[in-house]
Amino acid sequence: MKAGEKISGPAARRAVTGATQAPHFEGHVVPSTFARKAAAYLARNGIVLFDNPDALLICAFKRETALCEPAPNATSPNVLDCRAGCANMARTDTHASQLRDRADEIDQLAAHAPMHIGNRLRVNAARLRQAAVTHAATAEVLR
Repeated sequence: MKAGEKISGPAARRAVTGATQAPHFEGHVVPSTFARKAAAYLARNGIVLFDNPDALLICAFKRETALCEPAPNATSPNVLDCRAGCANMARTDTHASQLRDRADEIDQLAAHAPMHIGNRLRVNAARLRQAAVTHAATAEVLR
C-alpha cells in the first residue's frame, strides 16, 4: 500500500495490521529450516495476506470466514474462487483504479462482440465499476 492510500472492505483493518506486523522478506538467503518455519507460520491461521491480482483485492485469509471454500486444513485461500462479500476481502485505491481500467477494457470487447455476449460483458464491466464506486464510498486511511 502506498502512503496515504485508502483501503476498504470487511478485512481492511486486519490487512493493515497484517502488513505492519507480519515478518517481511528482506532479500537474504534463507536457511534450510525456512520451509518448516513458513509452513508453521501459515498454519497458525492468523493474519496472512494474499494479493489476488486477478480478483483485484487482498485476502486477509481466515479459513473460518472464507467464502472460497478452502479445504479444512488449507493455509491459503482458493484464489480461483474469490467471491464478492467475503469477510476476508480488502481493496486499496490501486485495486479500485485497476477495476475501472478492467471495466473499460471489457467495454471495448463488448463493442465488438455479438449482442448476447456483449450484453454479458457490459454487465460484468458495470459490476466492476460498482465495486470501485463502493470502495470510493467506504474507503478510509487506516493507521
